[in-house]
Amino acid sequence: MEHLETVYCSRCKKGVQYHYDPVNHWKELLVTIFTFGMWLPMWLCMVFGPTKMCNECNGPLWDDA
Repeated sequence: MEHLETVYCSRCKKGVQYHYDPVNHWKELLVTIFTFGMWLPMWLCMVFGPTKMCNECNGPLWDDA
């Protein structure tokens, strides 16, 4: 899902639009099973705290605040 709002990208050195990468839940379930549940906190972070991704360089966008 794309947004009309722009944020600053430190790689592109300008304001860019962003998107969120979808989580592959089947892959995350398998990793969680094979690691005996140790991956579950990471999976939950990916679901409830997605990272904004730059539409131009596809790099992560971190808030400096």
